[in-house]
Amino acid sequence: MNFIGLDPGGQKSFGWATLRIGESGTPVALETGVSSSASNALNEASRSGGAMPIAVGIDAPLFWVMEGDRSADACIRKLVCAAGGHSGTVGHVNSLRGACLVQGILAAHQVANLWPSASVTEAHPKALLRVHPAASDFLELYLPNPPTEHERDAALAAFSAWATVAHFSGWRDLLLDETAPFFPSGHVVSYWFPCQ
Repeated sequence: MNFIGLDPGGQKSFGWATLRIGESGTPVALETGVSSSASNALNEASRSGGAMPIAVGIDAPLFWVMEGDRSADACIRKLVCAAGGHSGTVGHVNSLRGACLVQGILAAHQVANLWPSASVTEAHPKALLRVHPAASDFLELYLPNPPTEHERDAALAAFSAWATVAHFSGWRDLLLDETAPFFPSGHVVSYWFPCQ
């Protein structure tokens, strides 16, 4: 099984990762890199992974709500603060930089066109590291010295995609808590996160 993780950013700041899970249900390979756009990152991840991904995790807001804060962000923000982190780790959609927003939506749109059967989940690597010890364990085993923060976050987005498909214990789709979400990519996505 192949999974892709993406950390959208600007020039030479778009991280990508491919995660291959073997028949035993454990990772057998993790490859990462940095690109400059959604198209280039997806091309490089595709070449690296080989087979079509089952799911893709993207570290960017992939759905919006008409009013107020997203329920998903409020839930994760509360978890981060309870774990000793800062509320600013989980920003409001209106406060995020353009490259993250635009490239994330473009990536979700391209994934749906390239691999229509692949699941797409929003991911939040920095919050995941703060609240879910298994994320740190995963990095320690498979990417102990990430070349860049973008590659680390892309690897954790791939980890989130794996959790989505494997239905890791304690993880759930936070999108289900939202009222009338809007999907700017034109495709429905999910937001799996360990938020109980």
